[in-house]
Amino acid sequence: MIADILVAGLVFGSLYGLVAMGFNVLHRPTNVVNFAQGELIMIGAMLMAVTPIGALPWGIAAVCAMAVVGIVTLAEERVAVTPVLRRSSHAAGWVITTLAFSLLIAEAAGRLWTDQPSTVAPPWPLSMDVNEVAGVRFSSYQVAVVAVAVAVVLLLGLLDRSRLGTALRAVAADRDGARLRGIDPTALTRRSFLLGGALAGLTGVLAAPLLLASVTMGLGLLIKGFAALAVGGIGDNRGVLVAGWVLGTVEAAGATYASPGSQPVVLFAAMLLILLIRPNGLRGLAVQRHV
Repeated sequence: MIADILVAGLVFGSLYGLVAMGFNVLHRPTNVVNFAQGELIMIGAMLMAVTPIGALPWGIAAVCAMAVVGIVTLAEERVAVTPVLRRSSHAAGWVITTLAFSLLIAEAAGRLWTDQPSTVAPPWPLSMDVNEVAGVRFSSYQVAVVAVAVAVVLLLGLLDRSRLGTALRAVAADRDGARLRGIDPTALTRRSFLLGGALAGLTGVLAAPLLLASVTMGLGLLIKGFAALAVGGIGDNRGVLVAGWVLGTVEAAGATYASPGSQPVVLFAAMLLILLIRPNGLRGLAVQRHV
């Protein structure tokens, strides 16, 4: 039973970690937390489930879904984020504008697609068939989801150490100062939203076979991804993946030892306890503040 809890925690925790990484990608150059992230993930899942994109070979379909969600996210940056940041880089109006964009996506999705969950098959040769090794039961698709989450952390780490990553850190530290150094914060923000949108699309593609694709799946992933972000630490991709695993395991344990309905209570009780002990996140990376 404990092995089953750990497997479920790693798999669903990887999804929560991916959602939190999407938050990080968009937050780095803008200091904006994108509250439309859950609905963007929903679009990625629904594209695989109920549109002709899902009929394409899986790799091509995944790239198409990531591209579509990336373009939608770029549109969000144009209409909901940049106008706010143009007035002041410290303004908090993005909270309302990104929420409004999220509601627009949800409304459009509700008109386009039915609210009935749709099944999505894993890509060949992966499957949801359960294998058992040394008493641990798992499917090949579950292993792939965890591996992709780890790979995304490594790729984002490489990006962070690149010239682009250095420019993003400069914009994050001082947007106006970076502009004086010849860095274009607007162009970097667009790239980050495109990348963050593609990551949201990938998360939706991966989540669809596990959670069933539906127009209502975004809110739950948004909340749990935000919990992983809070516990793992904003800007710390390794931390948010570990936090996702921890919260996923706690959630699975709550469903097993209490009841499935108590999962949210157990999850957020664990989150509050961790934050009381480690207010700067699991890895304890302090956040710099400029006064």
